[in-house]
Amino acid sequence: MNVLRPLERGEPIGVVALSGPVDPAKLVDGLDVIRSWNCPVEPAPNLRDREGYLAGSDQARLDGLTDLLDRGIRTFIAARGGFGVTRLMDRLPWTRLIDGQAQFVGFSDLTAILNPLASSMVQIHGPMVAAGLARSANASRLLDVLLGRLEGQDLFSIPGGKVLRHGKTAGRALGGNLSLLSALVGTPWEPDFNDAILFLEEVSEPPYRLDRMLTHLRSSVSFAGVKALIGGTLHACRPHSECVARWSQLLVEAAPEGVPVVAGLRFGHGARNMAFPIGAPLVVDTRRGAVSWSV
Repeated sequence: MNVLRPLERGEPIGVVALSGPVDPAKLVDGLDVIRSWNCPVEPAPNLRDREGYLAGSDQARLDGLTDLLDRGIRTFIAARGGFGVTRLMDRLPWTRLIDGQAQFVGFSDLTAILNPLASSMVQIHGPMVAAGLARSANASRLLDVLLGRLEGQDLFSIPGGKVLRHGKTAGRALGGNLSLLSALVGTPWEPDFNDAILFLEEVSEPPYRLDRMLTHLRSSVSFAGVKALIGGTLHACRPHSECVARWSQLLVEAAPEGVPVVAGLRFGHGARNMAFPIGAPLVVDTRRGAVSWSV
């Protein structure tokens, strides 16, 4: 299992724009949060670029990351999600990121980076600079994770009503956005789900598309090795009541026989996005009602 490289006090944080263009006002609010941690902000050159639904051309977004690496940055928080990371996967400097112990923070589109890198270094699923970081509860939780304060602690409580199948198990955290994980199946960046505590969330998708994507994800050759399924927020999925009911059913259907299944925890595209480590060892115990970060 991998361990977290805790953020050092005063360590510069790079803000990357690898996906969609950023709302200027939300960006300013998020940057103020990072500065309040007494960490210098290092912005990617393309941070405020806009080219249609992307934060600049593919080359500009890639160069933005490379520029930060050249400045010696090791901790990166994405500006926002959207779309764009998968266009860069075959050109990302994977060896350089791994050798430099790069740690990314993000969710949504950043799922495509977090999971491949988690095989060598713990990454963080959590709010992004212009997507949730300005909310104080999200920011304080993320800082606790970055500093390693939650190692050995409970990450999520599991109310009884959220348990779809009881059980206790241990494994490593993987997952994030269902659309991105489904899209990685069959590619060189498909995660190895063996021994995974798999977290899944989604936004703005109807029930039949949730079904299609989860069915495709189950086709991964290693999916049978999943140790637990943890469902997060279904934000703006309509009709909501039908989505929630169908989502719970789909998670139980997808989960390997006998593994614990939980739905409705507070991570993903909702207002409350509780950061947690990707690649770290976790324990899920539904009877105790907790997902904990083991050491």
